[in-house]
Amino acid sequence: MAERLKLEQTRLPETGRARGLVSSRTSGRRVDAASYVPPPALAAFVESLWVGRWDLRGQPPHHTELLSDPCVNVVFEHGHGRREARVVGVWTRLWRRTLSERGFVRAAKLRAGAVTAIFDAPAAELGNSIVPLAGFDPDAERLREAVLDPSDDAEGLAALARWLEARASGREDVGYREAVALVERIASDPELTSAQALADAAGLSLRGLQRLFRTHVGATPKYVIRRNRLQEVATRIEQGEAPSLAELAAELGYADQAHLTRDFKAIVGKSPRQFAASVG
Repeated sequence: MAERLKLEQTRLPETGRARGLVSSRTSGRRVDAASYVPPPALAAFVESLWVGRWDLRGQPPHHTELLSDPCVNVVFEHGHGRREARVVGVWTRLWRRTLSERGFVRAAKLRAGAVTAIFDAPAAELGNSIVPLAGFDPDAERLREAVLDPSDDAEGLAALARWLEARASGREDVGYREAVALVERIASDPELTSAQALADAAGLSLRGLQRLFRTHVGATPKYVIRRNRLQEVATRIEQGEAPSLAELAAELGYADQAHLTRDFKAIVGKSPRQFAASVG
């Protein structure tokens, strides 16, 4: 792989907000993020390479809340007085992060279901966890410097891409590819509203499906379906495209509006109406 990547930036939705972003509060505009299409050699198991930067010197901290995708991220951060390389597992709770002072992140977002393409551990062991990369690679410190030292994002991401490609080399696994395909199917088929429906569509037993997700995704099929529906609710509300809550509940397979409201509030921390007021 060439030392310098040719990066093709992906676009945020027209709202300018990432899907699943519940709130992002700062007094200034000195926080920026960009996402890039991975090189073809990584496309089967990496969803994106991404960079985040902030310069909040003299400003209040920046607070973000995110209903995140069921993906593992490999993150290299320079900021808050330290340089770190870490693996962030699938987060089934609301992700909260506070940024202050100045720093940047260079990272890779793995495809949901592709954890075992890179790591020798069941994905479930990483759930709701932040683990030092050194636990998986004794050369993590050297890699950290190769990713963070360059002043150019493309050069730093190239070092990360080479490492990912080397880790995945020779690790062909039908299981993770099947898991990736099933997570993508959940996102594209609104009629898959239960784990049993997904198991039937995949030709698997419910236990077999649960085992597949535990190994390769790091979250249950039920959670991934639920998270996808809640992200859809948040996106539709924010974009002003949501019908009545009762109609939206029926469209997304909820028993009724009350079930949707309870589900949304349990994860997001506010009801759909409260969320609509906060983004309106």
